[in-house]
Amino acid sequence: MPIVGPDLLVSEVEGRQVQLYSFLAERLAAYLEVAGEDLPPTGALHAVACRFLAGGGQIEDIYSGLKQVFPNAATFPVPTPLKQLAAIRPFRLFVSTTLDPFLQQALDEVRFGGQPRTRVYAYAPQAVEDLDQAVDAMERPAVFQLFGRLSAVPEYVVTEEDTLELVHALQSETRRPHRLFDELDRHQLLLLGGGFPDWLARFFLRTSRRERLWLVRGRTDVVADARMRDDPALVSFLKHFSARTRIASLDAVRFVDELHRRWMERHPPQAAPAPKEAAAPAPRPGAGSPLEMLPGAVFLSYASEDRAIVAALKDELESAGVDVWFDRNALEGGDDYEKKIRRNIECCSLFVPILTPHTVTSRRRFFRLEWDWADRVAVQAPPQLRFILPLVAGDVAPDDPALPDRFRRLHWERIQPEGPNPAAVELLKRAYRDYQRAVSERS
Repeated sequence: MPIVGPDLLVSEVEGRQVQLYSFLAERLAAYLEVAGEDLPPTGALHAVACRFLAGGGQIEDIYSGLKQVFPNAATFPVPTPLKQLAAIRPFRLFVSTTLDPFLQQALDEVRFGGQPRTRVYAYAPQAVEDLDQAVDAMERPAVFQLFGRLSAVPEYVVTEEDTLELVHALQSETRRPHRLFDELDRHQLLLLGGGFPDWLARFFLRTSRRERLWLVRGRTDVVADARMRDDPALVSFLKHFSARTRIASLDAVRFVDELHRRWMERHPPQAAPAPKEAAAPAPRPGAGSPLEMLPGAVFLSYASEDRAIVAALKDELESAGVDVWFDRNALEGGDDYEKKIRRNIECCSLFVPILTPHTVTSRRRFFRLEWDWADRVAVQAPPQLRFILPLVAGDVAPDDPALPDRFRRLHWERIQPEGPNPAAVELLKRAYRDYQRAVSERS
């Protein structure tokens, strides 16, 4: 089972090989207006965060800033080592210790012609997500982002303090993804370029096994990591207490290249059958299947007839640095679909129903289930944080009997269907930042 770290995130940018985290650190420093010179080769993002906080910056701005500066595929192509790993098809579950969506995109590109078929899980101490089936039962590949996934909410690892909090959370029985760690215990591990410091490497190896390291029998873990290889204290520890852990002489990129070469020699690619349908467009960074949502995004609920209004509003909000989710297809029904929508509402920062004449119809519509689920979540939300913020377009009366009681009691913000809507965008942005700040303080 591959455990994939930041050393594999190397791609060609403007004619030179660039590591993603160094690239992000430079862009984040410029965005936050802090010094970007003399950054360390490891922990560059942590260094930028420290410089920003030392100057009086607010910690939540670091995460929203990273969301803003994250490159698109044209600026930073999907790294070749990830594509090479994706081509080794017996690998079904990949554990990522990075924040980016590139491993998912590599799997979708190599195995599914660009269609978003890879399942993505992302750990967050405040909203624990676990595997929903064993690896042997998986019909399609999956990526588990153990250190969190890129979003504007501080629920993923950027700083060393984030790492410490994540390690602390994984010690808790109630905040530990048990099925994932059961799978880690059952499989041989291939640790690739995690760049772990000594203490974290020891913790990761130990926490992935039920027994003490020197008691582990029957499997050999392989480490391809230059930092671990060059740490004499760690090498000595593994030699004496984890004799079945092998440290490769190659760094992670060269190891994956050699692994891929040998695999392709033994399993040459077959001619692919003609595609039955055109490949779906590649998803935007952070998105998996159309139903997957970044933690803490703003949930837009709407009637399918109003999709154009919602799409325009989404573009305005994203331009203002707000993560947004809405169901582009407006599907109606199905158990899996309903479970995913319900989970998205439970994990969103704000629920924004778009009220128009189409939503006060007497017909039975799926968006009313969304309203009901949001009403239940709102009861649990702190009173100082607004959770439901209705936006109204067109002729809708506040006392219309088709509206829930809670909606009638809330302040409405009116929007123009054709846009732009700077007042509504600013209102949602302020509420979104209040949520970010609350998550940061709670973490």
